[in-house]
Amino acid sequence: MLIMKIIGCILVIVSSTGMGFFFSNEMRCRINDLKELKKMIGLLRGDIRYANTPLPEAISSITRRHNGNYNAFFTHVSSKLNELSGHTFSEIWKAAVQKELAGTSLSKKDKLHLIQFGDNLGYLDKDMQMNTIDLFISQLEDEIKELSKTIKEKSYLYNTLGIMAGLFIIIIMI
Repeated sequence: MLIMKIIGCILVIVSSTGMGFFFSNEMRCRINDLKELKKMIGLLRGDIRYANTPLPEAISSITRRHNGNYNAFFTHVSSKLNELSGHTFSEIWKAAVQKELAGTSLSKKDKLHLIQFGDNLGYLDKDMQMNTIDLFISQLEDEIKELSKTIKEKSYLYNTLGIMAGLFIIIIMI
């Protein structure tokens, strides 16, 4: 019976520690996802601003030039825009965010900002699109900067809380 308790305690500590490390890693992945999103939106801005490319063609161009976490997202948006199904850009963008970005480390707040960005992007002229893109990029930069400031402390906190939660559960079990 004692061996079963010891094995149970070890499993509890390992699993709770794993949870702490998982949440710590999710925060790092979120920063990387935001950086990649910023890069993709920057490519979109360059295509629209310097090549005078219309929005649907600029999105298609991005899907051909870049492979990454957001390739499926931009491919989905591009294919839906090319279908000419009668849906607005905003509806297509929102559906793609909800469907294609479910597997990323983006938070609900990040996805909401991305949906709002799509709402403002699809129906404006070139100058307003540039202003919208610039605003969104600056919001991404602020979010990345804020997360980068606190990642070390929060990672340590998540890891420590995982270990301490395991120890607390073991104490309660014994």
